[in-house]
Amino acid sequence: MSDATLVPLNRSEHMYWAGEGYLGPINMPFMMRFDRPVDEALLRQALRELTTAYPRMRGVIVPTAFTYKLRILPDDLWLDQLFDDAYRVQPGIDASSRAALEHFHSAFLNEPLSLERGLPWRARFIPHETTPLLVFSVHHIIGDGRSIVHMLAALLGRLSGQPIKGLPLESSSMVAAVTPHKWTQWPASIQGWWRNKKRDEQGSRGQKIITLASRRSERYTTTSVRYHALPCTSDQLKVIAKQTGTTVNNLVVAVMANAFLTLEPHNPQAVSAIRISVDLRRYFPEGKQPEFGNFVSSFTVRSGAKDTLAAQVQSVESQVKDHLSRYERREYALPLMFYEILPWMGRTLYSHFIVKSKAKGSLPVLSCHFTNLGNVEAIHPKDAQARFTEIWPATLSTALLLALVNLGGKLFFTVAFQNDETDESAVQDFFQRLDQQFRHITSAPPPNPAA
Repeated sequence: MSDATLVPLNRSEHMYWAGEGYLGPINMPFMMRFDRPVDEALLRQALRELTTAYPRMRGVIVPTAFTYKLRILPDDLWLDQLFDDAYRVQPGIDASSRAALEHFHSAFLNEPLSLERGLPWRARFIPHETTPLLVFSVHHIIGDGRSIVHMLAALLGRLSGQPIKGLPLESSSMVAAVTPHKWTQWPASIQGWWRNKKRDEQGSRGQKIITLASRRSERYTTTSVRYHALPCTSDQLKVIAKQTGTTVNNLVVAVMANAFLTLEPHNPQAVSAIRISVDLRRYFPEGKQPEFGNFVSSFTVRSGAKDTLAAQVQSVESQVKDHLSRYERREYALPLMFYEILPWMGRTLYSHFIVKSKAKGSLPVLSCHFTNLGNVEAIHPKDAQARFTEIWPATLSTALLLALVNLGGKLFFTVAFQNDETDESAVQDFFQRLDQQFRHITSAPPPNPAA
């Protein structure tokens, strides 16, 4: 593929384009703090080289006869003009104030990008004498969280004197990751999906899902971002995860579930419903896993009250394994292929369904959507000339969004919530409940239930 190539949008990217503006700007702004002063001119040059090396970073949405595609702009004088608009120094912000950074982060998240004529990203350099910050916002049509982490690694490498390697365009389709390998396997795939669907419906009957929302809105307004540092280290959670026979990710989900359940401790029907993002790259055929783009799906874990943390962990662990095995057996093929067909109905009708779903309140009720970028320490090159000491990821979500990053042993926890339905006081109260849960398990780690 070369410059001026028209790249088809995959099912997720069509959804983002149909929801753009109605849901709000579907951007992914990451706030990062450097550990030392950074040469602003070098940072600017590194971002310009990144725009050259990663073709999707210079993609614009263009209409075709029946749909929309991503056109890769040539790397020329006009691209320099668009770059000057995309990257700026942002003075006047107190870089030492978390409240000031949260306020700017929220405003930046709600600031739309001109996807049809400008670059699909924005960056702001916030000066500070010792620890400046970079806010890097990429539209979700361009890539997922893993794609941004990929670019951050390249950016830090360039600041340490390493050249940025070009990343060729790849197919954006997710079909190979979700469909059976052979046509003869389709009947078993559909049968498995139907069996799972009936079992999930039966298991959720009569449950009340706990949320932080205090009201229901018929339309989307704005989103706010808040930061929270968990009162424990990743090493502490690794020990507890090993003792309870699970992963750190599943342990965190179990703890979050218990935090939600404290909101209605005497309701036996109360459950937390946590949607978890899953990277589909692992399910592509060997040797054909894509690097850059949108390759994420999700599933929901439901958790009721349990007597012990170990029991809650076991419940989460079994559900996560069950859903991941469905991806392995290609049992999500039929519903996901249905979404592959939706773009053919056109953006207008697709947008109509999105707007009507919000107005009718027919969107699935969730406690939150949880995404974990994991340990990103590997983004720092050997003998790094600049490192990040903080990373706060965020994006827009139709439900409360909780995003976790492990960096240098510290756990950075970002919350993004819709202002039309959720109050900040409810978010702050949830932080306190979550902290209580983490302090409890780190002060008295549970024994291994299955040594």
